[in-house]
Amino acid sequence: MPKDEGPARGAPRPGSAATKRRPVMTPAMGLLLSLYVGSLLAWILARALCGDRWVVALTLSQMGPWLFLPSLFFAPWVLLGRQPLGAILLAVPAGLFLWYYGPMLLPPPAAPEPAVPLTVVTFNLQATNPDVAALVRVLETSAADVAALQEVHGWQHSALSAALAGRYPHRWRDEAGGLAVYSVHPIVERQVYDVPAPEGAEPPWPIQSAVLDVRGTPVHVLNAHLAQTGIMPLLGRLDAEPMQTFAAARVAQIDRIGQAIQERALPAIVACDGNMTDLTSAYAGIDANLQDAWRERGWGLGHTLLVPRSFEVASPVNLAVLRIDYLFFSSGIRVNRVRVIPGDSGSDHRPVWAEFDLAGAPGAASHP
Repeated sequence: MPKDEGPARGAPRPGSAATKRRPVMTPAMGLLLSLYVGSLLAWILARALCGDRWVVALTLSQMGPWLFLPSLFFAPWVLLGRQPLGAILLAVPAGLFLWYYGPMLLPPPAAPEPAVPLTVVTFNLQATNPDVAALVRVLETSAADVAALQEVHGWQHSALSAALAGRYPHRWRDEAGGLAVYSVHPIVERQVYDVPAPEGAEPPWPIQSAVLDVRGTPVHVLNAHLAQTGIMPLLGRLDAEPMQTFAAARVAQIDRIGQAIQERALPAIVACDGNMTDLTSAYAGIDANLQDAWRERGWGLGHTLLVPRSFEVASPVNLAVLRIDYLFFSSGIRVNRVRVIPGDSGSDHRPVWAEFDLAGAPGAASHP
């Protein structure tokens, strides 16, 4: 009877780790990944062809960097399963995320000392915010030369004016738009730009325009609260029309900002609660002619919208989940530093502060 010699030398033993089947992606997981990547590619195409007019593309754009979060769900199955096709598919959202947000994750280079400095903070106070003491504290600690404020109720303006009169001797509130500009520099020209309403819509919030005399250099500061296009109208009424209407209103506001800058022909800074992420075509419209201070000098994703407070839900913990507050600037101005101001102000937004250098502006003179 032949002798059983067992497995050949060097062969793995049955049940050993070497004979265990490596994990693979299930067909269902592969299908989900394919659908996700296909949806991203369809979103890119729809955004290029329709912009924010198609409500599905707009909703996805409003997700900002969270649009790429499912990649983290698929990554373990792709990597552990060693699936070449899965890796190729996963490279699409990974590459898109790095394309849109990669530069923001790198620390900005050191900036030179500004020759003609101007610090600006943009801040949505939230009109129902009763914590005036916290608002005063934020504005005082920001030490900004100019505060561009949105959602400023009349009683908030009165309380802030009384508390900050020494800091900001020049203050102007537009009652209709709930916008206010507080400045250490004189406001030499004031104008409110009404925005034509899209067909079938109420007029959007106006644009506040102030020309400041910054040590002899005129600077055009525009303050805006752009129309909101959340998904709640869509979910509440199963109707895309409200989102499309508000999106059109926001584009009209951005167009009016561009016209105002051209009319003044001065170095300009635009401060706004944009109610949009930087993936929307509305953002692309304003970014085509102006520079985004955060993308130039910010570090990180720069999120400013706080939840659940933005849904008017009281909570001891609020997380910043989207970047929707912006400081843009025109040619002749350089941004040196920019940051999101942390802390609890009682608002559902965090302020964005930036230091600009007006040295390249016409007529600018270095400060002593």
